[in-house]
Amino acid sequence: MSLDLIYTKTDKFILSKINTSYKVWQDKLYYYKTSLNFTNLEELVIFLKVDYKLSDKNKSEIFNYVNNSNQDFFELSVLDNNISIKQIHLQLLKSKDTLIHWEDWFYIFSKTSTNHYHLWVFLGGIANQVREIRLNAAQVSDWEDLGIPFIKTLATDLQLKESKVYKEAITENRRIL
Repeated sequence: MSLDLIYTKTDKFILSKINTSYKVWQDKLYYYKTSLNFTNLEELVIFLKVDYKLSDKNKSEIFNYVNNSNQDFFELSVLDNNISIKQIHLQLLKSKDTLIHWEDWFYIFSKTSTNHYHLWVFLGGIANQVREIRLNAAQVSDWEDLGIPFIKTLATDLQLKESKVYKEAITENRRIL
C-alpha cells in the first residue's frame, strides 16, 4: 500500500492511503506545503519515528491504526515527540473545490474555482440536514484577519435554528441549495 504524507501550512499533516501527485494535492488543499510518498506503511512509520523521535509504542499504535482502518485519510498532529492520529471521513480527493479547513461532522470551508468562499455546515438529524452559504466580502475579510476561529464561529451560528448568518445569506441570495 503506497501512502502520501501531506504537509500543510497548519500544525497538522494528512496521511492518505490514496497515492497521487503533488499537483493534485496542491489543487485540493488550500494550505498545501509539500508531500512525501512512501511505498508502504512500515517505511512511513520508520520515517515518523526517526524524524519525530517517536517511541516504539507510538510507532506501533500508528501502524495498527492505519492498517486496521477502512478509511483512506487521516489527520496527524505532532506534540512533544508524540503523534496523535484520527480518521478523516471526508473524501478529500472527491471535492470539486479547494479545501481550506474542515472538522468531520461539523463544517467544510472551501474556495471555489470562481474564487468564492463556501461554508457548509452539518446539522445532523434523521435526514442528515446541512446548510451551505457563500461568504460575503466582509466575512472573507474577517476570515483573512481572524483566521479559522472566525469560520468556526460562523459555522456554530449556522447550526442554530434561528441563525442570523443564515437569514442574512438568504436575504442576500448567498444561500447554496
